[in-house]
Amino acid sequence: MSPRMAPQIIDTTAFADSISGLALFLDVDGCLIDLAERPEDVVVPPGLPGDLLRLSDRVGGALALVSGRAIADLDRLFGPLSLPAAGQHGLEWRATPSGPVERVPIDRAVLDRLGAALAGFAAGRPGLRVEPKGAAVAIHYRQAPALGPEVIAFARGLTAGAPGWHALAGKMVVELKPDGVDKGAAVERFLALPPFAGRRPLAAGDDITDEDSFAAALRHDGIALQVGDREPTVANRRLPDPAAMREWIAHLAASR
Repeated sequence: MSPRMAPQIIDTTAFADSISGLALFLDVDGCLIDLAERPEDVVVPPGLPGDLLRLSDRVGGALALVSGRAIADLDRLFGPLSLPAAGQHGLEWRATPSGPVERVPIDRAVLDRLGAALAGFAAGRPGLRVEPKGAAVAIHYRQAPALGPEVIAFARGLTAGAPGWHALAGKMVVELKPDGVDKGAAVERFLALPPFAGRRPLAAGDDITDEDSFAAALRHDGIALQVGDREPTVANRRLPDPAAMREWIAHLAASR
C-alpha cells in the first residue's frame, strides 16, 4: 500500500468561492482557540464570536461546534452567541441554536465508580487533574506529561473492567466515556438534517479525537482540515495553528 499523502496546506482564501455550499463542523480547543494549561483558562479572542456568527450566516446556518466540552461550557465561552453543537464528543447534541440539548443516557453508577478510581489514582501524583464532564470523566496530565503512559494504561485498565465504556486519549488528556458515540456520529446526524443536509461537509480539528469527524466528512466527499501538525491523520487539508484558523474564518466571514 502506498503511503498516504500529507495534508495540503491551505491559505486564507481557500474555499472562499464555494463556502456557501459547505456545512462546517468545527472543534474548539486547539482549533478555534489556543490550548491552556487548564481547560477553564482558555481565552476566546474578542472578534471570534462575531466572525463565527457572520460565517454561519454565509453558510445558511450550517455551522456547528463539535467539541469535547459540554454544550453549556461552549455557550459560556462564546455567549451570547449560540450555535448548533455536539458536546462531550457526541454525548450531547443540539440541532439548532435555541433547541433543547439531547443527552445520551448513561449508567451513572459506572461513571461514579470510574471517576472515583481516577480521583484516587490522581491523588498521589502531583500534576494530574480529574475533570467530571457530566456524561463522562477525564483525567488531564498536561502539567505532568511524563506520567502520560501511566495515565493511559490505568484508564484503559479501568474501562477494560467496565463493559460499554472506553478510554479516549487526546492531547494530554484521557476521557472515559460510553461506547458507540463519537464526533463522527454527531457529524453524520447533523448531515441528515437541514440546513446541513445536501451540503459538502468540512470538519476541522486538531486532536486524535477529531479523526472520527474527519472520516465522516470524507465519507461524504468532504474536507478534513487538520489544525497543527499531528500525525498520522486522515485529514486532506491543514492549517498550522489556531491563529491561522481564526484568520481563515475571518476572511471567509468577510468575503462575498
